[in-house]
Amino acid sequence: MSYRNILLGLSLLMISQWGYSQLKVTPDGRVGIGTNNPAARLHVNGEGLIESHTEPWESALMTRVYNRNTNAYNLWNGYYGKEVFFVNGEGWSWSQQGAYVGTDNSLIKNRSNIQSPLESVMKLNGIRFTYPDGKGNNSSNNYRLGLVAQELEQVVPEAIKIMPDSLLSVSYSDLVPLLVEAMKEQQSQISELQMALLEQEDEITKIKSRRWFRKKTK
Repeated sequence: MSYRNILLGLSLLMISQWGYSQLKVTPDGRVGIGTNNPAARLHVNGEGLIESHTEPWESALMTRVYNRNTNAYNLWNGYYGKEVFFVNGEGWSWSQQGAYVGTDNSLIKNRSNIQSPLESVMKLNGIRFTYPDGKGNNSSNNYRLGLVAQELEQVVPEAIKIMPDSLLSVSYSDLVPLLVEAMKEQQSQISELQMALLEQEDEITKIKSRRWFRKKTK
């Protein structure tokens, strides 16, 4: 095979590979990578990687939306045939099977028991509230239940994180262990009271029995 034919064959191969699902730009401005039929403004068929060296709290990938209920990120699973996770434009997220926190024994350090859990819980104040609509207007709909972060910080600072804008955020999952230990402590107190009550009832029964015996022997 001549050198010219080799170059021609390689050129045709490169052209065919380029034209077949490598990078496709449609007349209406859609870009497809790995697909010839992009279904969105940017459609990637295959794996993707974003490698970033951004500074702390800067964004490696940002999505801007301008509607309150736009979903900024959607995860659609073909196995279920539906969305299983999304982040809403109002700032909340939904996932089909919840979220998990890595607390495997091999991952945690400085382990210690929670001190005075019931006393801490008794200091907390649960509230019912609404979020503003983003433009400063209050809304009477979509009430939520929660804790004021500044108040919680005074009792359980471990459940608080300061965000880049200096606002405080709450990790409600961190409160579950506190509630578990508080319930155990409360149950221990209830059990002690029950034992004391049984002892008192037993003592009362004995006293009544002695009185009855004295009356009987007179």
